[in-house]
Amino acid sequence: MARPLKELLAKLGVQTKNTRLYSQALTHPSYVNEARRHVENYQRLEFMGDAVIQLIITRYIYFKYPAMNEGDLSPLRANLVRTETPASIAKEINLGSYIRLGQGEAKNQGHKRASLLSDVFEALMAACYLDLGLDKTEEILLHLFSDFINEEGMENFLDLKDPKTKLQELVQADKKRSITYRTVSTTGPSNQPEFDVEVLLDDVVLGHGHGLSKKTAEQAAAKDALSKMAKD
Repeated sequence: MARPLKELLAKLGVQTKNTRLYSQALTHPSYVNEARRHVENYQRLEFMGDAVIQLIITRYIYFKYPAMNEGDLSPLRANLVRTETPASIAKEINLGSYIRLGQGEAKNQGHKRASLLSDVFEALMAACYLDLGLDKTEEILLHLFSDFINEEGMENFLDLKDPKTKLQELVQADKKRSITYRTVSTTGPSNQPEFDVEVLLDDVVLGHGHGLSKKTAEQAAAKDALSKMAKD
């Protein structure tokens, strides 16, 4: 059973009398299919929430980096708003425990799936926007994004060369050695799989990564490998 909505709203600092919007934002389609009454799911709100987050983050980096050109701003924004970031924030605030799921989806641990968490987070931001307006939503969102947009977090995003390229460059001097990526496991439903990947130098595992696509998981594995190599 989902945790009380008022608990989540208090955690976010949201004061509202329009709880219907937030309930909708936390309602998965599987719950609607099993409900004996008319209930709206989060999908329309998710559609709007994606645009709201894009706008707020775009505005933030536009004014924070006045000398940065469009060619650099675009990948920076893409890195900040990619699925993994909202999913990570959702896990931090335990958003999954507030989502209303159908019995089958709950049994399959849908509330822990990164793609679902990201979708619900976007829907939640849309609910804030429709209820509270852009300025208050921006305040809430930037606070939630604080670990990603603080100085240390932004340094990671500003380094735009992807981890796979960096790792390859580190080992390419020795042409006898090669970097390979291996999919360890695939979890989740067939239409929204999640991948666990490891990166190897010859036969030695250097790092592990998880992502909503093989490409993302490989990048995460390469990043993990680079982090470990930096500590050695």
